[in-house]
Amino acid sequence: MGRPVKLALYLLIFVCISERLLRLGFVNREEQIPVSLPRKHLRKMPLKMVDVTPSDFDQAFEKFNSEKGRIKFILFLADIDPSTSLSWCPDCVRAEPVIYKKLEESSSDVLLLRAYVGDRPTWRTPNHPWRIDSRFNLKGVPTLVRWENGSVQGRLEDHEAHVQSKIETLLS
Repeated sequence: MGRPVKLALYLLIFVCISERLLRLGFVNREEQIPVSLPRKHLRKMPLKMVDVTPSDFDQAFEKFNSEKGRIKFILFLADIDPSTSLSWCPDCVRAEPVIYKKLEESSSDVLLLRAYVGDRPTWRTPNHPWRIDSRFNLKGVPTLVRWENGSVQGRLEDHEAHVQSKIETLLS
């Protein structure tokens, strides 16, 4: 059975039970009947992703920062190594799919700015633009930042960025 059919079935059952409770006098029309459908039946919002590098960050970040009505995240992560087609950062390889899955499962409208720090030698330089940017105070990758009202409202760094429960907490 497809998702729309299941949802319609749940709604029909809810309406039938609600009408029965009303007729039997257990509730009146002014009372609300709390209903909790399984999370998988909630409408998922599309995850919008924008990719940036240090060279094009400022312009993209200005647009990102001006977005209204969305939960905004910045994911700082390592570039892809052309020889392996994977990130040179093992923590990034482990965290990325978990982060994307959790953000996609959110019923909120999420905007993700993926900020690629560069190759390993570029990232290791002490004067990397995002290491010295006081807005982010970036120390490692991956780092997932929740951005609200022009500042960091929460973050997950390095080895904790793949922990599902921590991502869920950052989302809430």
